[in-house]
Amino acid sequence: MKKYIIIIFGFTSLFNSCESDYLNKMPEAEGYDFDKVFKDSSNYRKFCEYLVVNPLFLHLQNGVKPFGSFDDISDNSISTPLFSGVPSVQCQIGDYYAMRSNGDAPMSNNATWEETWKHIRIANTGIRNIEYYPGGDDMRNRLLGMCYFYRAYSYMDLTRRWGGMPYFYNPLDASDEMDISRLSIQETLKLAAIDCDSAAMYLRDVIPMSEFQFPTRVAALAMKSRCLLYAASDLARYERSEGENLWEEAALAADAALKAAENADYSLVPWNEYYYLFKDNQDVIYTKEVLFGRRAQINWGSDAYTNTIRPPGTLSGKYGVAVNQLLVDDFEMKATGLPIDDPASDYNPQNPYIGRDPRFEFNIIYNGATVMNRKLNIWQLDEATGAIGSTDCKFSASATAPDMGYTQTGYYAKKWMGQTWNATLPQVWSYLRLAEVYLNFAEAANEAWNDPANRNGGCKYSAAEALNVVRNRAEMPDVHSKFLNKDAFRERVRKERRIELCFEEHRLFDIRRWKIGTKPENRDIWRMKITKLAAGYDANVYPTGFRYEKEFLLKRVFEDRHNLFVIKLDDTRIGPNFTQNPGW
Repeated sequence: MKKYIIIIFGFTSLFNSCESDYLNKMPEAEGYDFDKVFKDSSNYRKFCEYLVVNPLFLHLQNGVKPFGSFDDISDNSISTPLFSGVPSVQCQIGDYYAMRSNGDAPMSNNATWEETWKHIRIANTGIRNIEYYPGGDDMRNRLLGMCYFYRAYSYMDLTRRWGGMPYFYNPLDASDEMDISRLSIQETLKLAAIDCDSAAMYLRDVIPMSEFQFPTRVAALAMKSRCLLYAASDLARYERSEGENLWEEAALAADAALKAAENADYSLVPWNEYYYLFKDNQDVIYTKEVLFGRRAQINWGSDAYTNTIRPPGTLSGKYGVAVNQLLVDDFEMKATGLPIDDPASDYNPQNPYIGRDPRFEFNIIYNGATVMNRKLNIWQLDEATGAIGSTDCKFSASATAPDMGYTQTGYYAKKWMGQTWNATLPQVWSYLRLAEVYLNFAEAANEAWNDPANRNGGCKYSAAEALNVVRNRAEMPDVHSKFLNKDAFRERVRKERRIELCFEEHRLFDIRRWKIGTKPENRDIWRMKITKLAAGYDANVYPTGFRYEKEFLLKRVFEDRHNLFVIKLDDTRIGPNFTQNPGW
């Protein structure tokens, strides 16, 4: 009797992890025979549902790891723990080698590499054996669609981390040739986009809330838009030589996803419900916009809350996420819709947090902000007393930097913070939400058709109109007319992505695919030096009683080779065709 290569036990939708991965020759494992797995409808379903039950890794909102925010290894923020093994500390000095074996770095380590290949292998096996499935057509289609979707999704995540890969359509047998050449990023993502089309043929537009964590047809089309957006971008297009210009394909894919979503009654949640898009149990709200996601319960005293979300001091956490001043600077002024460096914006550098884009208040904890009905005090110097540090930016005696866990930049991240003190925090992690698809279209359409103000053909939106859907939901005005040319609009849509999607694991991959990570403005970390003024200060100059001074904090190491992570060394030794990434 034919045996299946992954050991299955109990059919509880959980499987033994296989130490070997797709790129190792694996001996046949002892396990259940083929008929018991694939000719039993219940067991077949449980086999495929491994893909849903076991994510590639537990994201910030689902557990202790990663240590700190994923954005901390981008230019959005840095983590406040300073141990040598903290991912942001390793990345600041360019030590991506250490990230391979770092258990606190699932964004790039060997365990995630192996788990991603395992997902591909399971998806391929589910597709290959579908002819043996004895159940009804409806469930058969769901399983087939799920496997196509997860193969595309796994390749998307694999490729944006480690680059182009061989595209497998069948699980490898122990006797198969392993020294296989890698495809380019563009080639890999184009194949993933085709898998998204296949998934869309079998999946439903809308699923019951009880099946929230399963993919839908709309999610498959949205994933296709992401695949083609990345495939069109500079990192993929210029990887080996002049590649295909795929901007139009990316725009049309995003347009199709938007039409499918809107026809199925998905929409952006209104601003007064934005909180529930990420937190709490309001499934009637978040399922309007989240196309593919995952739920989690974070206990108040858990490491997941105190080590990765809630900072020390007033909020009684242990570590925080220190937001880069340069991210703070990208939040525009609400009244004018202009960036703060525009003389007409109405920005006051000595009252810097008033009148900003409402998403600033939602995402950033700043000096004087109120969280859970508690006001935070974040300053480095009290001019009247000479004291260094404050409740939420604590310095030990004679220290030149804040104590570990406290912010080095003058800010903390707020996006994943709850609003109720000493309460369990239900969270919603969005792998794909509708706002991203509008932004995908805005970017691709601008690049494809060179005029952000005009609609092309049968598209529902112009690039500017799609961007404005996202801005208007946040109660921001339309993008200013001075930015309605291709080059200026490109910068606005990039900043809009940074604002709308911050702390959702997009920024690192955006600066990589745009190939801008080596630029100081996309590399360095700046802080706000905040001084509490002594009595007698000029209130016309310093209306808040504080002096704010923007300062350089640190230079992160970012070279061209950092656009991809290092591949597990054992797998690059299979043969000369499966090569390591450039520079490593």
